[in-house]
Amino acid sequence: MRGNPGYLADFLKAKPQLRALSSHWLPFPLPEVPGLTLRPLVILRHPIERIASVYEFERRQAVDHPGTQKARNGDLQSYVAWRLEQGTGPVIRNYQTRMLSGVYPGNDDDNQLNKAVQLLETLPAVGIVERYRESAVLFEEALKNDFPAIDLAFQRQNVRDASDQRSPEERREAVERELGELLAPVLAANSMDLALYDRACARFHKDWDGLRESSDLLDQLDARCRQLGAS
Repeated sequence: MRGNPGYLADFLKAKPQLRALSSHWLPFPLPEVPGLTLRPLVILRHPIERIASVYEFERRQAVDHPGTQKARNGDLQSYVAWRLEQGTGPVIRNYQTRMLSGVYPGNDDDNQLNKAVQLLETLPAVGIVERYRESAVLFEEALKNDFPAIDLAFQRQNVRDASDQRSPEERREAVERELGELLAPVLAANSMDLALYDRACARFHKDWDGLRESSDLLDQLDARCRQLGAS
């Protein structure tokens, strides 16, 4: 879903049967809708890995716009160099902070980071892409009182290379090497997202370490994922 909070409010009013909604493109704040209680959850990704994912996604898209054209017609370096320019949209420049701050696209300043961090502290749970399985367990636990039958078993989709067995750190280091001299400006353009990611990881680890029977819950999720894949 794409749109602003006003659009979301109208959408929810028109579809009262909805129980869940996901989006890569919906910025905070969420609207207040009479008669509805919203339980927002977010899952963040390390900015370096996210940049590589955005590039691969734009290469695969079946639509034509400047982003997809740049991605298809050049390597990661040329795409990133273009995306770092003003006027190309903040897709790889503190994008997660902008979306969570409630001020999109905003001025790319400390006020946005502070607002995004404050939002993290109010959420029922915070997920990390690099710990997706554990994040799904935390989300189930956070929502089970409202949705007793919740089941977030999943199959991997929209992945760059399903056979890639490298750790997140190894994949990140490979992207950093590929960026070469662009790494420094990329890190500078994502300083707030890096800080936000660190805060999200701290919240994630605090919640995971405080979860009783986390290993059993993770085993149960894995079993449901295998069953889903076999069906």
